[in-house]
Amino acid sequence: MSRVRILSIQVDKVTMGEAINRCLAFLDEETPHLVVTPNAEIAYRAGKEPALAQVLGDAHLVIPDGAGIVLASRILGDPVPEKVAGTDLATNLLRVLSERRRGSVYLLGAKPEVVAKAVERIRERFPGVSIAGCHHGYFRPEEEPALIESIRAARPDVLFVALGSPRQEYWLRQHMPTIGARLGIGVGGTFDVWADESNRAPEWAIKSNLEWLWRIVKFGRYGRSLPPLLKFGMAVVGQRLRGR
Repeated sequence: MSRVRILSIQVDKVTMGEAINRCLAFLDEETPHLVVTPNAEIAYRAGKEPALAQVLGDAHLVIPDGAGIVLASRILGDPVPEKVAGTDLATNLLRVLSERRRGSVYLLGAKPEVVAKAVERIRERFPGVSIAGCHHGYFRPEEEPALIESIRAARPDVLFVALGSPRQEYWLRQHMPTIGARLGIGVGGTFDVWADESNRAPEWAIKSNLEWLWRIVKFGRYGRSLPPLLKFGMAVVGQRLRGR
């Protein structure tokens, strides 16, 4: 599978269907696999944070999550086929697992009431999915060993981690080798979406790669992120001008 280099990270040139197939193939293997979902802000941050760049570089699948990544690949003359949003990847994976009645999942992250509601919604929408367990993301450092042991005992095939980026990527990189899951995916605010606690943009905005703009207008959600996004765009143009 080919990749495009965007600043300091390599992004897989995959469609949603190809990403799902890669995830299913990972589940057929005994070794753990890490899937990361960087958007433009995370890609820019990785350029300033070598440890994060290393985590993203070592991941088995790096999906093009966000319009900024898609646009950057086009500016660089090596376009990815489409945006593969992390929330959509996780949801589609649940759908396929439910249809095939294979694999178990564990949800780690978000507030206690949110992750509990997300599990409830998954059971309603995807009855063929086995829920190995769940835990909120507000655990203290001294509670982490017991949490890790409980996940290991649950023996999930897929571990969804919603601790926010880059904390979730660091956490998965550290614990995936020993936790027992075959597939670990950092999913950001996906549990809020599954729990109906966070409304996504209208379909037209998502399809037009304008979800980010819709959120700024409606919620002011990414207001503080605009400077990094602008810096990301300038850095990408600089990469293109340098021919690398």
